[in-house]
Amino acid sequence: MIPTVQHERFNRKVWTFKADFTSSLAKWLVSQSPYVVPDNLSACVEKFHTKLDELGDFDANGMAEIGLSMLSSKIAKILESIPEIMELNKPRNGHNQNIFVSSHMSNPVPDDDFICVGAVAQNIVCDFADRADAQCYLDERRGVKS
Repeated sequence: MIPTVQHERFNRKVWTFKADFTSSLAKWLVSQSPYVVPDNLSACVEKFHTKLDELGDFDANGMAEIGLSMLSSKIAKILESIPEIMELNKPRNGHNQNIFVSSHMSNPVPDDDFICVGAVAQNIVCDFADRADAQCYLDERRGVKS
């Protein structure tokens, strides 16, 4: 469940391209995967790309101004509609119990691990918030008024 009270950094809009979403998705799927490359990475990114119009009004260049406040739940909804992504949300070995998995273990079993789709959605939004924070900082240093 997404909290209703959010930090002020998420109560703004950012300009973004569709490619910013797909690159962020690929980044977080790879980062959160117990494997070097998650299964069906290309299909996951391509199918996600086809559904990005659900996030905003992208222009002919694939650019849109997107509000961050509800973006995580919108992205999660899209991710949950893509079967290849939902397969990554399950351990390969098919168990459904909670098992502690860490890459720092002496003998990690990647088949026990999975990619949390909710965390992927939140991390994508954090990428955009981080970028907006950096832009605000740079604008302040240059004396640009927002």
